[in-house]
Amino acid sequence: MSDVDQNLKSLVFRACLVAVWSDSSASSDERKHLSHLIETLADNEDERKALNELRLQDQNEGQVLAEAAQLGAQEKAYVLDTCLDTIASDKRLRLEELRFLRALRKTCGVGFWAYHKKLCAAQRKSRARLALDVLWRVRGIALAASIWLVCIPLVAYFVLHKSVITPEEECTGKDIVVAILDPQHAEAATLESGEAVFAQARKAIVRVVIFRNYEPFASGSGFVIGEDDLGTVYVVTNRHVVHGADRMKGRPWDWARIEVEQESGARFDATLDFYSREHDVALLAVEGMGPYAETIKLNLRSNLQVGQAVYAIGSPIGLKHTFTAGVVSALRDIYLQTDATIYSGSSGGPILDQHGALCGIATKSYEVKDYGFALYADTILDVLKERQQHTAKAAPED
Repeated sequence: MSDVDQNLKSLVFRACLVAVWSDSSASSDERKHLSHLIETLADNEDERKALNELRLQDQNEGQVLAEAAQLGAQEKAYVLDTCLDTIASDKRLRLEELRFLRALRKTCGVGFWAYHKKLCAAQRKSRARLALDVLWRVRGIALAASIWLVCIPLVAYFVLHKSVITPEEECTGKDIVVAILDPQHAEAATLESGEAVFAQARKAIVRVVIFRNYEPFASGSGFVIGEDDLGTVYVVTNRHVVHGADRMKGRPWDWARIEVEQESGARFDATLDFYSREHDVALLAVEGMGPYAETIKLNLRSNLQVGQAVYAIGSPIGLKHTFTAGVVSALRDIYLQTDATIYSGSSGGPILDQHGALCGIATKSYEVKDYGFALYADTILDVLKERQQHTAKAAPED
């Protein structure tokens, strides 16, 4: 197969992964269909292994849709048809799955009626039915309109008081001690090489893996930012890496677990301590990791310059603890732009400077080479303030 064909296979499979996980769950039928799809797509063992590795990676819906938009008409139809068959294999079509399919339909330029013809054909082929959430959505529109007219004051109250809509956090409430780099201090020496930077940071970097019912379904990167007075270590990662893990706590048929893995291979269970409403940042609390971990100092935006050397550490495309070098390409309003490699799986990983200090949190990647973005280290201070305010609000009154 040509490179184009191999890229298409990867894109088709990634699109099916996004479709399957769009409702934050994957049925046994969908898993079987994905396994069958691997056997159908792969021409050799290397391709089969590459597709299997994609199953453990965090897939970005926006990136998949953007890549699909660049395909030809025949390839777009192939992607859409394959996703339809994969979703229909569950025998139930859910709201979030249909939402993704509508987005893919628009991206692929398939007309409304042509899409519904394909959808009906996929339903007939697999005997899939609309799930209860879809049926209730249709029936509930009229009822919701009536309730809205009757209960406007109540709805307004909940809209104005956002505090009633709280994430399911297990915030320890403990103060987290972090260190900020002073470039003028004698200890802020410039490290001589990338090897020295990695050696200094290796005990602080982790791979974050989310398990559902003992099976990994999402992964990303992270790093140790500090600890509290009880010795609990706190790891920073992207919010979208752990998105959905908090929601599973209230579902008795699901069991979720977060695990962090150090570069040495040591693994520890983690809990979601807090995630920000304003930023794509989450904090994980890890017990028992203190003796084996080191923290990373923060280098704030005011100390950064375009062109200075930076290093990214993460797990792109499932390759654990990968170290890449680059420069600060630009200092944007919200993001640090860099040409250091940031790819799916690197989300939440550190961007380090020549002092071995953190200057950014990898958060966005693109297929275009030399085009990645990271949140500034200053964002962590904002998130800690947000966490402190949350803790104060949640504290019982005397």
